[in-house]
Amino acid sequence: MRYLIIGGGPAGFTAATTLRRIDECSQVTILAKEKFLPYAKIALPYLLRGAVEENQLFLPVPSGVDIALGEEAAQVNPEKQEVRTASGKKFFYDKLLVATGAAPLRPDIEGSRLPFVFTIRDLPDVRKIRELLKVRRTGHAVVAGAGPVGLELCDALHKLGFTITLVISSGRVFSTMLDQPSSALLEQNLTKKGVEVHKLTDITSIRPSGEVSLSSGGVRVCDLVIFGKGVTPSLAFLAGSGIGIRQGVQVDEHQETNIPGIYAAGDVAETRDIVYGDFRVNALWPEAFEQGKVAAYNMASRPLASEGSFSRNILRVFDTSILAAGTAKADGPEVRCEDGPGFHHKLVLDQGILKGFIFFGEVRNEGFYINLLRKGVRLTSSTGSLLRGRYTHGQFMRKYSKS
Repeated sequence: MRYLIIGGGPAGFTAATTLRRIDECSQVTILAKEKFLPYAKIALPYLLRGAVEENQLFLPVPSGVDIALGEEAAQVNPEKQEVRTASGKKFFYDKLLVATGAAPLRPDIEGSRLPFVFTIRDLPDVRKIRELLKVRRTGHAVVAGAGPVGLELCDALHKLGFTITLVISSGRVFSTMLDQPSSALLEQNLTKKGVEVHKLTDITSIRPSGEVSLSSGGVRVCDLVIFGKGVTPSLAFLAGSGIGIRQGVQVDEHQETNIPGIYAAGDVAETRDIVYGDFRVNALWPEAFEQGKVAAYNMASRPLASEGSFSRNILRVFDTSILAAGTAKADGPEVRCEDGPGFHHKLVLDQGILKGFIFFGEVRNEGFYINLLRKGVRLTSSTGSLLRGRYTHGQFMRKYSKS
């Protein structure tokens, strides 16, 4: 069996590793756009600030997995079961996995392609930034976007001694996941650390001199501009393939597309959202790993169904721990909150079923809480303990095994 995987990110690499384990006689090939062996991109902010060495990022490639480095997919032909790359090479398959991930968003404004303006998605980005940081004129950086990527980059640069201007299009910090109280607490923490926060603001232009103009009317002079404002699935090469696409590649519970034998996983895949009940692209590392595994099993004709995906983030930035998941921003009669100095806890229920939560300032038992949401557990009288963030799996089993 010839398995071909487009993309060497977490979904593709997990699928390749799984296929070699469950189908040892198979031929597994990864087409990697980058000229590097697979590495942990999630650790790039840590590499930027020097917390890890570059050689620690690279992942051990299983024996029997062939990786074609520097080969970017340009066209998929399901009838001929072949993939043509930008270099003109053709790769044939019996089963195909599309795991090309997503590309960072970069606004089309004056100066967005200057050599000190970056998005952070790949190892070369961090290498270039680290070279740039050796020569500092202002010691100042402008970061656009206050989601997980933007916040982690701000934290890394702050640890490197930079002063930071954080530019946010919305009216809240981390507006995709946090409600007003938790966002306000995070903004207070950022301000205390010396981060200048500009909400309802965009970068309008960037000059070669390092001058960054803001829609609010201000100008900041900096050494570095980073856009961390989200990603979009990498789908252009699928044009004309017949593979169904909405926001991402449409897949069923087996990660299979509308074309038999072709699968998709990771940031490029549109899956059923457990919480909302519709189909969405939840571009998250844990989901990419899980989807890669599910795809591999089904590619090897060993049926395995995915439970679906849902949004969540856990991070620690500027000495602040944040865990948010599901419909975390929602309000309503079944919302429970507990607030105190420096913390905000919130549970969102729907007819007693946990649909979302926020734990800001203190995070405990995160895996247990995420599993409760994933399983759609109906909660009865335990919301008080759950809200305090100290409810454990053992307590849950003792209580609900008797009911």
